[in-house]
Amino acid sequence: MRNILVTGGTGTLGKVVVNKLVGQNYKVSVLSSKENIKLPNGIDLFTGNLETGDGLHKAIKDAEVIIHCASNSKNFRGVDIIGTKNLLKAISNEIHHLIYISIVGIDKSDFPYYVAKLEVEEMIQKSKIPHSIQRTTQFHNLVLFLIKSFRMENSSSISVPAGMKFQTIDVRDVAEKLVSLVRVNPRGQLPALGGPQVLDIEDMTKIYLRSIKKEDIKINLQQIENELFNVFKTGINLCPQNVRGKITWENFLNDKATVNTITDN
Repeated sequence: MRNILVTGGTGTLGKVVVNKLVGQNYKVSVLSSKENIKLPNGIDLFTGNLETGDGLHKAIKDAEVIIHCASNSKNFRGVDIIGTKNLLKAISNEIHHLIYISIVGIDKSDFPYYVAKLEVEEMIQKSKIPHSIQRTTQFHNLVLFLIKSFRMENSSSISVPAGMKFQTIDVRDVAEKLVSLVRVNPRGQLPALGGPQVLDIEDMTKIYLRSIKKEDIKINLQQIENELFNVFKTGINLCPQNVRGKITWENFLNDKATVNTITDN
């Protein structure tokens, strides 16, 4: 049984990865900057900080595999870049495999968060630590968050930025892929992992409104300039040649355990 450390193990993807590992009887530990976190039975919690390096050596000490899910789009300099540098410095020869989750299209954009993710990939590649890097398209969760943010509470209409397209993927599909990598040798840069459909934001909004029985809400397409939205208009976030996810946007929305009402955050 391999000892596996998950960084960012309490985040959107990390907690699903942790649960899948536990379900397959791996020995799992989680590195988190938060204390007193409720985790499944049998999981060791290491309190540490990637940005400062505090607690990293203790967390890594018995790990054979590290799944590096920790990331922060608002503090990418601290968590992604400095945090990964500290993680790589702390890793010893006992690590058999470092698995890193990245994003499709980061090599084709000057969006600051994407630039940081590409820098992290390059650091890992230059480290000579055995590794696999898995890029994926956006998670369903992100588009759900965006759609909810576009509508004012109790409004009879919703304004969405025109021109955005997504190939969203479910975190459960991504977690399944990352866990499968634990069982194989490091593979370096892997083929991209994309969701099962390419949909524009208008269609995704329609499907969402139908799922919550609010089809009477009017959708207004607007030309909105936004650095991140502009990325989603270019198509660099898509990989239609690599359709690997199974759970569609509609499947995700119909899973009532993952979706609340439109007014929830």
